[in-house]
Amino acid sequence: MVTAGSVIAGYRVERLLGVGGMGSVYLAQNPELPRLDALKLLTGELSRQPEFRARFIREADVASKLSHPNIVSVYSRGEAEDGSLWIAMQYVDGTDADAALKSGTMTPARAIHIVAEVAKALDYAHQHHVVHRDVKPGNFLLSGPPGVNERVLLGDFGIARALDDVGLTMTGSVVATMAYAAPEVLSGHPFDGRADIYSLTCTLFRLLTGKTPFSGANGPAAVMMAHLHRPPPRVTDLAPGLPPALDGVIATGMAKDPALRFRSAQELAFAASAALRDHTGTAPLAAVPSSEVSLYPQRQADGGWWQPESGGRTMLSPAGAPTQMRPPPTSPTVPRRRLWIMGVAAVVALVAGGTTAAVLLGGSPEERAAPVDPTTSSTPPTPTAPPVAPTVAASALGGFLPTGESVSAAIGGGVLTERPPAPIPFDNSSYFTSDAQCIGAWSSAQKATYGGSGFQGFQARTVFDQSTTGYYVTNATVAVATFPSAERAEDFRAAQQAAWAPCANRTLTLTMPAGFTRDVQLGAVSTDAAGILTLPQTWPDLPQQVCQRALAVRNNVVVDVHACAQRPADPVNPDDAATIRRLNPGVAVANLVLTKMDGS
Repeated sequence: MVTAGSVIAGYRVERLLGVGGMGSVYLAQNPELPRLDALKLLTGELSRQPEFRARFIREADVASKLSHPNIVSVYSRGEAEDGSLWIAMQYVDGTDADAALKSGTMTPARAIHIVAEVAKALDYAHQHHVVHRDVKPGNFLLSGPPGVNERVLLGDFGIARALDDVGLTMTGSVVATMAYAAPEVLSGHPFDGRADIYSLTCTLFRLLTGKTPFSGANGPAAVMMAHLHRPPPRVTDLAPGLPPALDGVIATGMAKDPALRFRSAQELAFAASAALRDHTGTAPLAAVPSSEVSLYPQRQADGGWWQPESGGRTMLSPAGAPTQMRPPPTSPTVPRRRLWIMGVAAVVALVAGGTTAAVLLGGSPEERAAPVDPTTSSTPPTPTAPPVAPTVAASALGGFLPTGESVSAAIGGGVLTERPPAPIPFDNSSYFTSDAQCIGAWSSAQKATYGGSGFQGFQARTVFDQSTTGYYVTNATVAVATFPSAERAEDFRAAQQAAWAPCANRTLTLTMPAGFTRDVQLGAVSTDAAGILTLPQTWPDLPQQVCQRALAVRNNVVVDVHACAQRPADPVNPDDAATIRRLNPGVAVANLVLTKMDGS
């Protein structure tokens, strides 16, 4: 029995702070320094189990390697005289993001600041091959007054594990908070840091709206199925005053396919910040009212995280990982399909008693990803979808590429030279010594853009007219790519819209193959009346040229264009169709492809 005054490994216990799934957390005096630490003790029963001892030690070892200003520090670990394992961690005075939300002080600007700070911690952890696995508002520790200087720390790496770790986490286990869990985690598939990006996007959704994604689903099983199958929700449906661009940010961050999500947590934060900057309202966006914040079940004693104090709460270091629940052992008489359903039932059973679930799923990855039998779920059957146009085959793409003659007729330039079609994306990453995340906003058909996107077929063509200056004043690079479905193509478009947003209204410096540098000024991202995503560009050293990025989707085909034309002489005649096409060369060339597709 640990009481105030007890000494554990030299730490003098002041008081109990809370109880978690793997042990208890105490406020304790550091034996060598004049400070208070949070001391976590693994329960005696678990300390005697080799599997849990290994898990606890691994928790401390992994977390202790993460040294970052936005991550709660782990100081030491060891074994007490009675054999109990302990870990000493940073004690942080403050509150958490969920408590701040419930207090009515969470403005959109504060929410995005918090997410941006947590994003730094996650990207750092991912670079060190560590996935957090339980990203949620309650794990974001806040210290200091709200504003740009508010300190944000990510806590509870207690259920994080190294990507290269093998054997210490039970095979097939799922440890996640249901409201924020990525589809690949819930389905028992392999996952990486992109699962944290999904959870961070879900957290952003809650901080902006007061609700978790899919909060209207009827029960935890329905929430799980929504994460697996339903499209991401829109923040503007719950908070109409928010910029619509945030819907695209959420759609990208919560893409079912990890390859279509943001490439980093900070890319998500940049996109959210850019979307908020686009707010055109006359008054600052208000905080989410306390009355609009939905509640979800809390673990006993607030999860072992907090010490109640008058006028507020004091943040403690994390409690342990949630208790794990094992399904019945595999037996030749129990079909794998039945084991998967039993695993889903275990999720429901755990979530019904709290928000954190740890489940062992049986069966192969394909069987684990199979839909739940309707007889085991209260989720209503999905309505039959309306007929859709047949998907375009990859073999048809070459016929959609425009010729040099058709591009010249659309945007000028005289006789344009055609390069042979390319069946794979281009790699121009060497042009960027910084701002490499903006390569897709700068040019079309890039390997960095399409890598991991799930495209099935690809064709690209470049046409150009070389001027006396050595530059291609009139030119176009056009790519067409097929995806497995129209939905996947739209997901790609949404991902690109979100990726372009933080690059808008910026000047990028490119290092050209000959060794000299050029600056390109990017304009604002917009969508025209036909749904074509656009981004204008200008080159200060070539003022007679106007360039434009354009991206469109038709069925399961993405049309990806970068085009430049000779700037029309002033004054511009707005009624002249040819002049308008030269001012919007990307859209003009994209329409050439779309017209070919519509006529095929």
